[in-house]
Amino acid sequence: MKMRKVGRTDLRLPALVLGAMARRQSSDKERIKLFEAAIDQGFNAIDTAPLYGFGRAEQQLGTVLKHVSRNQVQILTKVGLRWHGEKHGEVLFEFTDGNGRLRQVRKDSRPESVRLEVLQSLERLGVETLDLVQIHHPDLHTPFADTMGTLLDMRREGKLRHIGVSNFSAEQVRAAQIALGEVPLCSVQPDYSLVRRRAELELLPLCRELDIGVLVFSPLAEGLLAGKKLKVSNPAVQKIEMVIHEVLFPIAQDHGVSPAAVVLAWVIAQPGVTSAITGASTIEQLNQQTQATKLQLSKSEIQLLGTAFSEVQLPYSWEHREVGLRKIVRRGRAFLGRAARRIGIDPSKLRRRR
Repeated sequence: MKMRKVGRTDLRLPALVLGAMARRQSSDKERIKLFEAAIDQGFNAIDTAPLYGFGRAEQQLGTVLKHVSRNQVQILTKVGLRWHGEKHGEVLFEFTDGNGRLRQVRKDSRPESVRLEVLQSLERLGVETLDLVQIHHPDLHTPFADTMGTLLDMRREGKLRHIGVSNFSAEQVRAAQIALGEVPLCSVQPDYSLVRRRAELELLPLCRELDIGVLVFSPLAEGLLAGKKLKVSNPAVQKIEMVIHEVLFPIAQDHGVSPAAVVLAWVIAQPGVTSAITGASTIEQLNQQTQATKLQLSKSEIQLLGTAFSEVQLPYSWEHREVGLRKIVRRGRAFLGRAARRIGIDPSKLRRRR
């Protein structure tokens, strides 16, 4: 794949970067085989994180790296999310582990935590240096200067080459660059696709202004734009599926490529976007996605896609969770009302806890 310069740094990445987060269960053998196939097809940059599989993704990738030249693959990973240790920082989400215990994933970018995470990633991956370390989510309880100071120290120690951020607002990106001083912030990682365009308002213009690389995640909107049926009850999805059939599919057919390839080609053609991080569960999906790097959409096709999907935007992942919580609350209240009526109590007399 053709390499692109990332911001003001000497890092060069392909237009498509393989994301190591698995969206479906698969064995270590299957994932390792997929990583090997991806590297063979030119995915010479892989984006991972300790959170993916709770260390498992980095271990799988580390197995593959034992058999390839280190300069053949750029390794991008992250810090700032912990699921064990002290209860510092905002809870991002909760999960139940294999022993049935409720666990919490927290935003933790304190210096001691960041240093430990980098060292653990180096060990799991079996490498001496990471090409890019990104703060996974902003930790508002830790000054950016403290976090960036630790990453700068580890950069001087040779443990990482470049520093980036993920899920940061435009204002937070400015603060991160100030904290780095003369060292350029290498990249920003936002959620961006045809159906999630909030980054166009402030973030992409800022990155163009400051010459910061943009590595977008979820360019296929969790697979929706590749034809996957989302398990989300939302009227927007039906409208999006209509545009997919009326606009996206015909363009893909005209070029003889998959819909995923057209979507990815649109994303990497956007001003300021360096690379699109795309996930895959099968080698067939990899084959379909790599078509994007050779696909030349016309200006009219790019404009048509952008305009058609601009009216059918999809809520972001945190908005899905908020909608889900509201549904749970409504259903709970309805259940209590029915139960009260069955035992002869007026539901309006029930006290609501504040």
